[in-house]
Formats: sequence, structure tokens, C-alpha cells
Amino acid sequence: MNPAEFLVDLAAIDGRSEEAEKSSLGRLQILKSAWKIKGASNSSSESKPSNLLPRPDSDSQVGGVRFSRQLMVMTKRSMKTTMRDPMGMAGCVLQSVIMALIYGWIFFKLGTDEAGIRSREGAIYVAIYQSYLMLMLEVYRLTVDIRLFDMEHSDGVAGVPAFLLSRRVSKFLLEDLPIPMVFSSIYYFMVGFRRDPASFGIFLAVSVASHYSAVTLACLCVALARDFAVSSLLANLMFTIQFLCCGWVVQVDQIPDYLKWLKWAVGLSIRLFGLMANGCEGL
Repeated sequence: MNPAEFLVDLAAIDGRSEEAEKSSLGRLQILKSAWKIKGASNSSSESKPSNLLPRPDSDSQVGGVRFSRQLMVMTKRSMKTTMRDPMGMAGCVLQSVIMALIYGWIFFKLGTDEAGIRSREGAIYVAIYQSYLMLMLEVYRLTVDIRLFDMEHSDGVAGVPAFLLSRRVSKFLLEDLPIPMVFSSIYYFMVGFRRDPASFGIFLAVSVASHYSAVTLACLCVALARDFAVSSLLANLMFTIQFLCCGWVVQVDQIPDYLKWLKWAVGLSIRLFGLMANGCEGL
């Protein structure tokens, strides 16, 4: 509630019922009496104005809110917002199931011959498209949520580290972990990759890393442009450039020297997928 509106409510007479009017008149008399007492002691109070203000705690930040307090409040708020959108959560999981079934159907039970090995490279290559869907979704959600953060940040009550960390903490068990796990559990075994826990664990870890790379890239794009049209365009541009230069479409040795640095821009997920592709003969 706005502080000014709160003060108006305290001093207003509620005439909606006799009981409410009687209660508000009693509160108004208390305020009037308190104001008279305050006026009588005004001279002595002005001599020691520092006594009117509470002393800040030693571990509090000057002119702001403690980081732990910011993180706690924004994490709770983000969790409530996510839980109050069950259709959004269900949509995220459902799209993972649908994409896993479609991709798994296309690459269903690949063989171990030369053609199968080439197809397995493509299967690993296509798996990263799952993170692209989360990239677009996170860009849209951030363009909505960032408005409230901008107001709080301008008021000095919210910081960037707490805002970014609170989103990932609140969504870890709701989205960040379930979505890659659902996709990997369906797609991995439909394709027919190696059926040992270690290999599946590597694939799952790559999917989680790819997911976090996508949501991190979304934060960067929204930081550059608050408008969804512009930020989504930046996200598509960055994702496409990194995707093409990671060594899947064109061999890294054939990329010009001044563009080779782009293969590192995608981060950990692309590199892990590259390692899996190099050893795909054993999958």
C-alpha cells in the first residue's frame, strides 16, 4: 500500500456502517490526542532530533536493504508468482514432453552402423533446441517482471544480484530441474543412447547446463532492451550465431580466425555437447 494512502485511511471516517464509523471516530480521537501531546513536547524533541529516528543495525546497508532480505523477499514473491500460474508451469512441462516425443520419434532407435553414427550426431545437435524454447519464454517473462524490478531498483530497495539469484532459486525445483529432466528421460531412451547411468547423467547435466545458458542469455538480452520485440530479436540473433559457429554446421577449422571466438560464446552447454558428439560412436 502507498504510505500516503495508509495515512489517509488512518485519518478518514468510515461511514459504511455504524460500527465502522464508531471505530474510525475513536481512532481519530486517539490521533488528535497524540498530535496535541506531540505539539506540547515539540520544543524538547527538536533539540534532540536524532532520538526520533531508530538507529540502523550494524549489519544493515547504508541507504538500502540487506542482501539477505532482498533475496528472501524476492524469492518468496517469485515462488508465489510461479505457483499462481499453474497453466504456465504445466505448459513448460508439456512442451518438454511434446518436443521430446517429436524428436525421439524422428531419431527413434538409431543403429550403430556408420549411418546411425551420423544420425546420432544430429540427434545430439537437435537436443539443444529444447533450450531455445526456454530462451524465448524467459525473455517474455523477464520483459514483464523487469518493470517492477526497475521501480524497486530506482527506489534503492532491490539490487541486480538479488533479483537474478532469486529467480533461479525460486524456479530451481519448479522449472530449472524438472524441464530438462523430463525432456532427457524421454528423448534419451527413445533415441537409443547408451543405457548406463553415467552416460545418462552426463546427458542430463548437459541439458541442465543448456537450460541455464538459455535463461542467462535471456537476462542479458532483456538487460540490453526492455521491449520484448527488441530483446527477442537479440536473443534469436545471439543464439543463431553461437549455434552456427559451435562446430556442428561448419567445421571449426574452416571458420575464419576472426570468427573462431564465437564458438566459445555459447558457454558450457555447447562444449559439453561437442564432447558427447566426439564420443558418439559409443552411445
